[in-house]
Amino acid sequence: MTSQTAQPTIAGIRPGTWHVVSDVSTARFTVRDKVVGTVHGTLPIRLGTVTLAASGRLREARVELDAVAIDTGNPRRDRDLAKPRLLDTATHPLVVVTAGPSTPGPQGWDLDATLSARGATCPLTLRADPVAEDTAGIRVHVTGRMDRKGLRMTVPTFIIGRYLDIDVDLLLAARP
Repeated sequence: MTSQTAQPTIAGIRPGTWHVVSDVSTARFTVRDKVVGTVHGTLPIRLGTVTLAASGRLREARVELDAVAIDTGNPRRDRDLAKPRLLDTATHPLVVVTAGPSTPGPQGWDLDATLSARGATCPLTLRADPVAEDTAGIRVHVTGRMDRKGLRMTVPTFIIGRYLDIDVDLLLAARP
């Protein structure tokens, strides 16, 4: 935390800059299609920061995900997702989500965000709810839905569904 003030805000979170603890944070997605049904996957979180204002407002957030290490439980599908027609991980190895500013709600934040991948960006609406504070930091649960059409993927929706549901658990610590 970089701020000297210790006034609590939403769920007791103090203002300042918080860092994502990558090795215990998880980014998951689910997508439906007409062939396989529901596919679940994960993307490792490389790094991230969340900055809160003294008012409790989320000033800004940035999280970087490792697109090269996508894991759907099917190595062949993962290799296909890395190809230029889809994630193009050779050229664009990161998925970056940025958000803020936001006004706090009673328990968390509704965030207008931007997801950048494969050289394109698309809007994303997220809900972030702090769920617990412990000695390790603040645990935050983030959910949202993304329309992959914004990333200019040309794969038909019977192969990969149009909408991806996003479910992320973050541990935010005062120091990286």
